[in-house]
Amino acid sequence: MKCRVAFAGNPNVGKTTLINAIAGANLKVGNWPGVTVEKKEADLVTKDMTLKLIDLPGTYSLSPYSIEEKIAREYLLEEKPDIVIDVVDSTNLQRNLYLTVQLMELEIPIVMALNIWDDFKEKGYRFDIEKFYELTGVRAIPTIATKGVGKEELLMMIQELCKTKEKPKMPKYSTVTEEFITRAMELIPSDFPYPKRWTAIKILEGEKDIIDKFPEPNRCMDLHEEFEKVFNDDAEGVIAEERYTYIASLIKQTLKSTEKRKKDLTDILDSIFLNRFLGIPIFIFMMYIVFKFTFDGSGPFIDWTDGFINGFIGKWTSAMLSGAPEWLQSLVIDGIIGGVGLVLTFVPLMFFLYFFLALLEESGYMARAAFVMDRAMRSIGLHGKSFIPLIIGFGCNVPSIYATRALENERDRKLTALLVPFMSCGARLPIYALFTAVFFKENQAGIVLLMYLIGIAVAIVVGLILKKTVFKGEVPPFVMELPPYRFPTGKMLWKSIASRTGAFVKKAGTVIAATMVLLWVVINIPYGAKPQDTILGKAAVAIAPVFKPAGFDDWRPVAALIPGTIAKEAVIGALGQVYDVQEEAEGEDKATTFNEDIKEQITGFFIAVKDSIRAMFTSIVPGVFEIETEKTPLQKKIKESFTPLSAFSYMVFCLLWIPCIVTLGAIYQEFGWKMVGGAIALTTITPYIVSTLIYQIGLLLGF
Repeated sequence: MKCRVAFAGNPNVGKTTLINAIAGANLKVGNWPGVTVEKKEADLVTKDMTLKLIDLPGTYSLSPYSIEEKIAREYLLEEKPDIVIDVVDSTNLQRNLYLTVQLMELEIPIVMALNIWDDFKEKGYRFDIEKFYELTGVRAIPTIATKGVGKEELLMMIQELCKTKEKPKMPKYSTVTEEFITRAMELIPSDFPYPKRWTAIKILEGEKDIIDKFPEPNRCMDLHEEFEKVFNDDAEGVIAEERYTYIASLIKQTLKSTEKRKKDLTDILDSIFLNRFLGIPIFIFMMYIVFKFTFDGSGPFIDWTDGFINGFIGKWTSAMLSGAPEWLQSLVIDGIIGGVGLVLTFVPLMFFLYFFLALLEESGYMARAAFVMDRAMRSIGLHGKSFIPLIIGFGCNVPSIYATRALENERDRKLTALLVPFMSCGARLPIYALFTAVFFKENQAGIVLLMYLIGIAVAIVVGLILKKTVFKGEVPPFVMELPPYRFPTGKMLWKSIASRTGAFVKKAGTVIAATMVLLWVVINIPYGAKPQDTILGKAAVAIAPVFKPAGFDDWRPVAALIPGTIAKEAVIGALGQVYDVQEEAEGEDKATTFNEDIKEQITGFFIAVKDSIRAMFTSIVPGVFEIETEKTPLQKKIKESFTPLSAFSYMVFCLLWIPCIVTLGAIYQEFGWKMVGGAIALTTITPYIVSTLIYQIGLLLGF
């Protein structure tokens, strides 16, 4: 016997973890047809049954607004699974039951998994499972997905329901609404493919997608208008209120608390982090600490990596290629090792940044940060929910473009996607690290934090302008569920760090390596010519005067911006090539044996570990966290070419300018070429205006 089992539930309630526990981590991952939303499913063969488990996208309701809601609803209506496992967060039962009630209206057999049952009991709650079944016809099984608790009972119930196909009882609403539902059901043809009661409710709500399928849609619209007239309210609001009233009745009869609920850790911390006066200063302080620890902890490892790539790999590769043509040696040493190696030098920096961001995300603080910043955003007319993908953009702009799918409104999705590139992703960090090390060594973390805040401020201003011009419209209400605070496990942190750092290294080995080779070609044709007489040099020299108002009209930093269009990390490698610093570095090589060099690198690594721990430990004391390092050849060149003001202007330009070609690809995939054109125009004009303002005002103020 075959049985298709769909897992539905609110976001982050543990659906995927539960499927993994039941199916033994046998998930197959793909995409839902026609969209890029992830589709997970697993097959499980039991004694007398073959089960196909399908993980539906997490949704709060089955309204046809967000992509996730559309996918979940379409699958349940069109594919008609045999049963649905409704996974709920038992600690937040009332909110989760809203989706449960909508699933009941679809007349599909349901088993409810009361997940996070350990926290539920810890909070002193009791749930009358038998009474709930008596009232709803839905069986409930307590589960703890992360520990596999309840998976056998749930599997047994799944198999039983696959055989019995017992449907839930229909929720009962007020007498007037029930009369309207009865009248609407009379309008539905007998061969209509969807459940009658659910369809009737959609008629009353006036949902055009459903009503347009009827031979006489006008009669349905007349009934919808009459329904709104009787209640003197929006039909969707009336139905939602009816559902919540039904849920309140269920909760009253089934959920009990054994003792008066005391304030838990979440309540205490939220009273501080969500305080209307303290929330934003605490968020800014948190980000400052993140950057400060990131720089202090990663500094020794950056120095070691730089020495390993240039002093070890570069040196011995050069020795191996000693008999090769000069151009080949230059391509490998200057182009690939010099360019990609310079980018890889910053891997420790990314690792530390991703560690602290993962710590904030997994602990539950990042959701609070979004909530706190929402107040500021909404005060100037922007949608609060949009701040969530923007915060994700601190790590990488690409997933934050995809995160805009969580927004119900297409206009808000597009507007948020256009603002995402202003969020300073990790790829910009190496640029900040390089320039702050040269010009702002005394306050490196503060200047980097300022970059992030400038990105947020520009996004707010640009968003406000677009909202008043191109994207006019009402701001929908902001609904957000805050997860409880948790101690992040090592496994969770490692998964987050490894995937992000791995993506950075992969990009360095593919996109950036190809960019560096291409850059080497355009900077060496004609071969042997002066850098400014090469293809790249001539192009940069031609456009460099345009950047004079912004303070950096030297052709070399302008040339470095060109490959930076492909990937921000490439700016660093390009600066290394156009300033021709590799040759200077090579001159510092010592005459040592291969074994002596390996021994030196291993010793150097352990010294870096020791220095990093010392720097991290002492960095809480102001003034002692600075790590003295000798300036690299590239830093010396940059110091000669920039002033502190022009360097700051250049950093701001890099912050606000087109993030990378992968982000543009994500925008194309989600919104098409028109939006890509808009994003390019916005991220070209905005950084030029802001950098010019900063430089010109800075000059007037005497910087």
